[in-house]
Amino acid sequence: MISEKELLVNRFISIPKDMGTFNCGAFVAGIVRGVLDSAGFPAVVTAHFVPMEGQQRPRTTILIKFAEEVLQREARLG
Repeated sequence: MISEKELLVNRFISIPKDMGTFNCGAFVAGIVRGVLDSAGFPAVVTAHFVPMEGQQRPRTTILIKFAEEVLQREARLG
């Protein structure tokens, strides 16, 4: 997981009210996925809002789930 209190793209991009809770952090998740994939670590990468008590804006968490092949490879390498 990558957790960011105020992700830069969420701070400077306004979302229309009809798009609800759209998270521009999905763009960042796509960049992270591309970097991991290019480095030989295929993964599913998603962006999520996590509400923070006492904060007006929610925290953004980038969740990374590596492909099974990566986990098996890393287990073999120890």
